[in-house]
Amino acid sequence: MRSVVVLLATFLLLAFESPLLGRVKAEAFAPDLALVVVLYVGLSSRFESGLVLALLVGLLKDAFALGTPIGMHMELLVLAFIVTHRLSRRLALRSALGVVMLTFFFSLGCSMLELFLSLVFDRDFGIGARDAELMLKTMLPQALFSAPFGPVLFWLFD
Repeated sequence: MRSVVVLLATFLLLAFESPLLGRVKAEAFAPDLALVVVLYVGLSSRFESGLVLALLVGLLKDAFALGTPIGMHMELLVLAFIVTHRLSRRLALRSALGVVMLTFFFSLGCSMLELFLSLVFDRDFGIGARDAELMLKTMLPQALFSAPFGPVLFWLFD
């Protein structure tokens, strides 16, 4: 039941985030709320149910993200879930500062992995080298915008 509530809340977050950011032309600096949800799931769920939830959240993010190959965010979020789930066994990451740092570093890591996978698998990516340059320029701002949402979403889901 908790997984369904988390999935519905994630759908609502992404559904409200997309049009609002489109109106103010700030899509490049959008916080990665789906990543924050998957980090929460990785720290608080069993592996099997959390993995299915991470897959579904990734699928939702793919549905809302235009211009990326289908399955890109699903793969990134599943990898983030697996690493977070393994880290949860070794580190205490539930403090506000720990969640902010976790969100910041995972946001940077997912952005770098997305850039790499786009360069390797997306035939149209990087034509003219503007796509890669834009992605590199927005990595740090996106991580900085995503980090404060970590403790807020963790608090809401707890």
